Amino acid sequence: MKDKNLLFKLNSFYFIIYGFMACYYPFITLYFTTKGLSYSQIGIALAVNSLVGVIVQPVWGYITDKYLDKRSSLLISIIISCIVVLLFALVKSWISILTVLTIFMIFLSPIASLADSYCYDLMEKNKAIQYGKVRLMGSVGYAIIALAMGIIIKKTNINSSFYIYFILSIIGFFLLKTVSFKGRSATYRINPNDLLVLIKNKKFFVFIVTVFFINISMGANGNYITILIQKTGGDVSNLGLLWFVVAISELPAFFFGNKLLMKVGDMNLYIICFILYILRYFLDSICQNYNAVILIQLMQGITFPLYLVAALNYINRIVPERMRTSGITLYSAIGAGLGSFVGNIGGGFLLQYSNVFFLYKILSFSSVISLAVSLVLKKIDKN
Repeated sequence: MKDKNLLFKLNSFYFIIYGFMACYYPFITLYFTTKGLSYSQIGIALAVNSLVGVIVQPVWGYITDKYLDKRSSLLISIIISCIVVLLFALVKSWISILTVLTIFMIFLSPIASLADSYCYDLMEKNKAIQYGKVRLMGSVGYAIIALAMGIIIKKTNINSSFYIYFILSIIGFFLLKTVSFKGRSATYRINPNDLLVLIKNKKFFVFIVTVFFINISMGANGNYITILIQKTGGDVSNLGLLWFVVAISELPAFFFGNKLLMKVGDMNLYIICFILYILRYFLDSICQNYNAVILIQLMQGITFPLYLVAALNYINRIVPERMRTSGITLYSAIGAGLGSFVGNIGGGFLLQYSNVFFLYKILSFSSVISLAVSLVLKKIDKN
């Protein structure tokens, strides 16, 4: 297969998978509110959303490394998630919502990390592929679909998001089927003890602590910004515009991400993104108008791409090649999954007994902790 054709398919695949994610993540809190759930129940549901990722992502990484290949795992995850997502339109009770949510996240949660690992394998095979530029297409897909979904949901209802998720995931499934490359097979078959080796690695452990605390903020923000928009006078169409702005603002940084990485290094890039996250969430906490909230989200164009490019490069640099998939899935599960779990369940209870503006001050403080620990990591990394 020619590199040009492969690059086109990979770009299209990222556009599609982040497109169908944009049908779910930006609007799941709205779905819960339309079902009449309290803030505490929403917090629990969002925590389940994250907790499932904590549990299943390392399992997916282990199974992929030992028994399957990355392409097969992606295909399985995509096709089953697209079937289960339709159940959201049918369920009504609190227990049935949690049940469908749990099953759905078993198959949705590993898709991004598996796609990133698959992309890194392709990068080694095809030098024309750059992760930042491929991931940029994911942001384009997320932006366009999120904006469209906000308009569609306002004119129809929240169930439209699940139907469009189904259509896009089917397209993504058959698109990936056209790529013959299955992902590099591990020359060394890992065992569960290898996961412990990663955790016991001092650099990797401290790195995961920074990921954990920043994802308390990122996870809570991703779900509760819906509440912030509503409390500052916005509606569902503004929610679609918000996520369009968030995703489209990422494009320049993803495009130039590799150049920034080479110029300043992954650790310096990592530290800069935490400083900006602190400022971003504090500004959110003092906003009283949804237009200001949307404007502040332009900072996403710097914060998230810098974080993602620097974090994945750091993992790629310090984790042995044979355990790279497990390293990325542990990063997603223990850091992003567990961090988001704490942010979501804590955010729900804070909203129940306080307000969304106080919540965003807490998110800014959690980012301060990530910054402090990242400075420690930089010293360790030099040794």
